[in-house]
Amino acid sequence: MGTGASAGAAGAAINAAVLEASPEDIQAALEKLEYSDREKLIRALSPKPGMQLFQLGTNNWQRQGEFAPGSGILHEAHHNAMNAMDNISSWSMYPSSKQTQPEEADAMYRVFKLDHDIPICESASPTSSKRWHTMDEAEFNAYVSRMETEVYDYMAEVEKKTGSNFTHVIAHHSFVNPLVMRNVIKKRVAAGLPKCPIYCFVHGTALKMYRWEIGGKSPEEFPMRFHKMMLEEKIFDDQVDGVNAIFVISAEQKGGVEEIFPTFPLNRVIVAPNGINVEVFKPQAKTLTDVIIDNVVKEKILWPAAAPTEEECKAYEKMIIFCGKYAEWKRMAALLKVFADPKFQEDYPKVALLCAGGGQPDDIKVSTDFADTLGLKNTFLIGGRGQPVLAELYTVAEMGVFPSFKEPFGLVFVECMACKTPVIGANSGGPKDFVIPEVGCLVDEPPETTDLATVPAGIDTLSKTLDTAIRKALTEDWKKTKGQGCIDLALDKFTVGGQVKQMFADLGKLPPAEIKA
Repeated sequence: MGTGASAGAAGAAINAAVLEASPEDIQAALEKLEYSDREKLIRALSPKPGMQLFQLGTNNWQRQGEFAPGSGILHEAHHNAMNAMDNISSWSMYPSSKQTQPEEADAMYRVFKLDHDIPICESASPTSSKRWHTMDEAEFNAYVSRMETEVYDYMAEVEKKTGSNFTHVIAHHSFVNPLVMRNVIKKRVAAGLPKCPIYCFVHGTALKMYRWEIGGKSPEEFPMRFHKMMLEEKIFDDQVDGVNAIFVISAEQKGGVEEIFPTFPLNRVIVAPNGINVEVFKPQAKTLTDVIIDNVVKEKILWPAAAPTEEECKAYEKMIIFCGKYAEWKRMAALLKVFADPKFQEDYPKVALLCAGGGQPDDIKVSTDFADTLGLKNTFLIGGRGQPVLAELYTVAEMGVFPSFKEPFGLVFVECMACKTPVIGANSGGPKDFVIPEVGCLVDEPPETTDLATVPAGIDTLSKTLDTAIRKALTEDWKKTKGQGCIDLALDKFTVGGQVKQMFADLGKLPPAEIKA
């Protein structure tokens, strides 16, 4: 008898035994299995269609006029992309103090309502000035407890509505959300509901917060507190009851996970480069003059105090775009120094610089005060802009310059490239994974900068290397010679749908999680 016949006979025997067994017998047999074998069996027997997934976000989505940070945009994009896939439904919750609950009867998300700004890991955010480290233990514990209750109740409400149990959970950020989801899943299991694996999408800001705590260079602002808490909670030590797998957006961030949570197995860290909404970020029809007038004359700007006239805007023949929150590590200061150089002003009198992005009033004041000291010309700090407007700005720009220190991924690079515009950045962080000569360049990191605390020391050196790169791009007309390469790379590798599909494909390749002794 051949191998196939033997397997068929064995399978028939197993089927017959299962049909004759009582539920109690089957339960007893399952309990005798090792956890890894039981997980394999459950995977094999579980129907593949009908995945019902819950996502807990750490930042707001971009709706009702509220600006969204990158992780909020990514969460919303993933939610929508998953719901566009066959046999997957995604339900979500995210925090906001400004947005109301959705009014649509078929809405698949819920707002975690706050009476204060969304808590943030860093000192600078375009949407919030409330930091986790400013919360005392009572306020922090109350926040976590209320979120656990609302998540539990919403998941139960969805399951009653759909008639199906949740099968997977994604917690965005490596801080509060995986802690909340671990506790919610424990409560659900105690209530007789099936256990869901918890996946964590790690974003850069929480890793930065942990680095500040571990480094001890700013103990007043970042005392050792939350990294210690996460280690004690063993959220990333236990792949069965804690985080089962991690998604990161770059190889650099995978290294960050190894640095911050060294006990987490690296073979369960999946690199999933960010995707973009190609229906928004694509070449637009408006002219350079119209876009500059719209954003510098017709809309309120942050600096200078006196906006130019429309006639003055018409004199510009080229424009360079910066986009990012007004935070020190984004290093907009280095780009401003390029445009403050009298020689650059003399050589490029018809090239404008527009700096888009937001921040808290104190952070914005640091940037505008710095601009006041430089003798700048042809430079405009325009503040935050929505995605459709950013697409127009990227389209008409000669290049996008985004010189952040260790940018976690660099979504603005991809958005800019999708609008057929080359990019310049710094040779650190996520952009190292995809900025190739066909789409732009990455300048050397200044030797004076080795960590976040030494970013200011390298600004002068960085401004010089940026000056060289920008001049080269203008002289060689990168917009013409590299534009097609930019859009080709963006569409080939960085769509949201493609990112999400690959995430699930990579999850399917993981071995079962093991219980640690």
